[in-house]
Amino acid sequence: MTINVKFLSEQEMEQEAQTLLDAYCHKQGRPFQIPVPVDDILETHLGLSLDLDDLQKMLGIPDVLGALWVDKREVFIDQSLDPHEYPEMMGRYHFSVGHEIGHWCLHRPYLANAGRQADMSTDGEPQPAVICRTSQAKERIELQADRFAAYLLMPRSMVLKRFDPARFQSLTRSEIMDYVVPNLAADFAVSRSAMRIRLENLGLLQVDHPVEQYQLENY
Repeated sequence: MTINVKFLSEQEMEQEAQTLLDAYCHKQGRPFQIPVPVDDILETHLGLSLDLDDLQKMLGIPDVLGALWVDKREVFIDQSLDPHEYPEMMGRYHFSVGHEIGHWCLHRPYLANAGRQADMSTDGEPQPAVICRTSQAKERIELQADRFAAYLLMPRSMVLKRFDPARFQSLTRSEIMDYVVPNLAADFAVSRSAMRIRLENLGLLQVDHPVEQYQLENY
């Protein structure tokens, strides 16, 4: 089911993510650090539960990476992204959690209504308000959640603090991609592609291809 949401500017989405980070740090009484503890933000700050499961089996739908039950305050991430079982999926796992937080912060009123409609059409357990599938990655609601996740996981101030263009001006783009981006990605616990796109969007890394959107399917 397509859920129509209003247009949000990049500035609005980035401000929403930064406001959440500021509130979390204030509540915890400690300065901001990376990597961003998205699990803790979701569970202890927002008060949602977080679990891993086989979502294809649970929901009977292919290509599912995450799902959010708004009324039940539950988030599930597909077990294929379990960072303990598959350490190489850590970046995609964090991005998926950030994506679901984005839905909660940006789209909760829309999703609560959609969830009630879904409940009325089924005879079994309540259905999730939003199911995040790679095949639906280009819908506005999914693109917004992806952008929010990027802003949450890679805050502008922290990226600018760690990537000083003057330090790398003697390096080629290829050298930055081979040596700098992997280290930054590890520091922020995101994928290399996520970090590359963030640097490009901030104007810190030259773009040598058409502008690329953040999409959950790529992380």
